[in-house]
Amino acid sequence: MSILSINHLRGLLFARKELKFMHIFRMILPAAVFMVFAARLDAQTGFDNPTRALYIFDLARYIDYGPGFADSSAFRIGVLLGDYELIDEMMKLARTRNRIQDKPVRIGGFKNLESLTHCQVLYVNKNAGFDLKKIKEKIAGKQTMLITEGYEFRESMINFIVVNGKPRFDINEEYVKNEGMSVPESLLLTAVKTKEDWENLYDQASKEIELQKETIRKQLETIEQQRLEIMKQKNLLDSLDRQITLKEKELSEKQKVLNTQMAMISRQQGEITVQRQTIAGQQKEVQIQKDTLAAQKAKIDTQLALINSQLDKITEQEGRIKLQLETLEKQKLVLYFVLVALLLVGILAYYIFRAYKIKKEANIILEEKNRLISAQKDEIEKQRDIAAAQRDQIAYQKKHITDSIMYAKRIQAALIPSLELFSDRLEHFVLYKPLAIVSGDFYWVSSKDNMHVIIAADCTGHGVPGAFMSMLGVTLLNEIVNEKNILMPDQILNRMRDEVIKSLKQVADEESVKDGMDAAVCTIDFSNNTLWYAGANNPLYLIRGNELLHYRADKMPVAIHYKMQPFTLNRIDLQKGDAFYIFSDGYADQFGGPEQKKYMSGKLKETLIEIHSKPMLEQGEILDRIFEEWRGDNPQVDDVTLIGIRY
Repeated sequence: MSILSINHLRGLLFARKELKFMHIFRMILPAAVFMVFAARLDAQTGFDNPTRALYIFDLARYIDYGPGFADSSAFRIGVLLGDYELIDEMMKLARTRNRIQDKPVRIGGFKNLESLTHCQVLYVNKNAGFDLKKIKEKIAGKQTMLITEGYEFRESMINFIVVNGKPRFDINEEYVKNEGMSVPESLLLTAVKTKEDWENLYDQASKEIELQKETIRKQLETIEQQRLEIMKQKNLLDSLDRQITLKEKELSEKQKVLNTQMAMISRQQGEITVQRQTIAGQQKEVQIQKDTLAAQKAKIDTQLALINSQLDKITEQEGRIKLQLETLEKQKLVLYFVLVALLLVGILAYYIFRAYKIKKEANIILEEKNRLISAQKDEIEKQRDIAAAQRDQIAYQKKHITDSIMYAKRIQAALIPSLELFSDRLEHFVLYKPLAIVSGDFYWVSSKDNMHVIIAADCTGHGVPGAFMSMLGVTLLNEIVNEKNILMPDQILNRMRDEVIKSLKQVADEESVKDGMDAAVCTIDFSNNTLWYAGANNPLYLIRGNELLHYRADKMPVAIHYKMQPFTLNRIDLQKGDAFYIFSDGYADQFGGPEQKKYMSGKLKETLIEIHSKPMLEQGEILDRIFEEWRGDNPQVDDVTLIGIRY
């Protein structure tokens, strides 16, 4: 009963990923070709990414970063973005070389100078188009080793060049010392010493660039062929989407049939239970009749014994009569004896006949009940076989449905972005506990320059219906925030409400679909230390010192509603150390505790005030432990999402 086979779904997702990859590749490669032609001898494309990553890691091991380096919790390597593949290569290398100078390695990419944070090593390629003077001003005094590629001789601390396929570099020892760092003599010996040597290396590199231009031209021709193939795959993908829609309708119909069969099985199980009770009662009646027959037989045996005893007495009396009535005629004596014997035999025959008749009637009733029991047993076995077949069919269908839902879970997890996008700037935790395999709750984050958007949302329903709504919400947020650059929370909610009403074709009447979502939307402006908040039924708690401030949400969902006013925008001036929390209603609505009541929002506030001073990750663990202890043996009643952030 599976709508799409696992191989079909995997093929679909592979086609989508390939399309997205080729689109990015088409956009990046022309820019790289332009940089090669424009930069002349400055651009050195001979360095491949594995070699760059290896050189950066090796150079970083031998540099003295000054006395402040001992206080760093990790060794951070940053890349001003120009080549995303270099970041991937460095992350791969960090899995095997995960420590530099006895500190864990962290790799980060920065889209612009405004998002740049402190790191021990910063790499930038001239092809990325950044102003080297502004970079130097940004990192001045922070003991950051600046490694560049493609710039002039001694413009940075360490600069890469490639000649005849061999990587080389120069070191500006004076610039390094002025920034409070030092380079060992072993590295200085291997570096390019004079500007004349550097210019000779550039002359050799010019010849290599001409060869690389021809290679890039051929690659562009190959890319154009791949673009045509991708268009064919896109048409195939559109066809597969239409097939998915048809299969989803088929799944809905089959789900209804499955529900009908489950109801029929439940009704049949009830009938079987009644039949078993009837058989047990009949077996009890048969046993009672058997006991009655046994009692009657014992009574007859007693009566026969009594008759035999009476016959013995009669015989003795006959002897006395013979002695006392010797004068009576022998014919009268014989006549009296025959009459008495016939009377006794008649009585005995009557009791024997009566016992036989009772036993025969009981046997007839017993045989009839045995036949009835046998027929009922055959019918029960037949019903059992039918139920077993239906059970096996249901188990088969359940497995395929569960497999499909598990795959949907992986798709949903891949769509939800990670808060690690700006983890260097914000200490945080995420408590995310779906009720079923897939969740109606979701959280979402995005970053635009110094503006960071964080959202916790609770969709109508949970399980598969809620997951569909959450995927719609993620898709709309990607369009509203990432594509249309709408960053203020109230505008995000207003636009989302319009798109949900349009997507679900909702109208203002009682029969229309009222599905939607509750959400808390926060936008952090790091430039002005400001938090902007707007909520649809989901509030925000801010803890400053030991005081909890409750910012209330608008009492209307992100969907059609009798109240359709614009959402309220709240401005909060943040202070260092402020902690704020956004969440769905699943945590507070959980039943449990000694009195089997809801946890309630008041108790949640008390808990947050008690633990707010602890590290954020520890707070998440404490809240998870409290939730499980409160729930105990009770089932979880709803999806749970709770996000905590310290500014």
